[in-house]
Amino acid sequence: MKQIVIVHGGSSFNSYENYLDSLKNSPLHYERLLWAQKWREWLVQNTTGYDVLLPNFPNKQNAQYEEWKIYFEKLLPLLGSDVQLVGYSLGAMFLAKYLHESPLSSPVRRLVLVSPCYDDESVEDLGSFRVTSAAGLEKSAKEIHLFHSQDDPVVPFTELAKFQRDLPTAKVHIFEDRNHFFQPTFPELKELLKK
Repeated sequence: MKQIVIVHGGSSFNSYENYLDSLKNSPLHYERLLWAQKWREWLVQNTTGYDVLLPNFPNKQNAQYEEWKIYFEKLLPLLGSDVQLVGYSLGAMFLAKYLHESPLSSPVRRLVLVSPCYDDESVEDLGSFRVTSAAGLEKSAKEIHLFHSQDDPVVPFTELAKFQRDLPTAKVHIFEDRNHFFQPTFPELKELLKK
């Protein structure tokens, strides 16, 4: 069975007070309340021959690394021998941190990190997901790919270099105008995952 697992993004805070402050002071945007297709769902609808898993990790508005770790470890036994892990934003940070701390006993076919933050101080809160090292991820994946856009307003483009330093064999995919990959489709990722 071929599987693609997509670990979604979210927010994490350095303290509960910071989370409450964000709730109080962050405006709601009407257009974000409307349904809009996201590339993760598009990928499910347009990828045949694979089980595309979209697990819902706990409390994505105030994510805690330890909670995500518990959930991920419950997911691991459900995975077969042909797995591709895709982490997006906070999900990419989670995979980098987890696989650095706890290498998999059997490497997955491919690990893809899309717009991961490392430890940039300009990013408001990274909470318990701050990456201290991504070295050693090669033990958990036969191939590693990094996706980042130069105009990303959420995660500074300079974060990519930190992952490249730790993962010198990773294949890098740089875009100029994809923002934080808030897009309805992601054909480049689909093409990579079908290889």
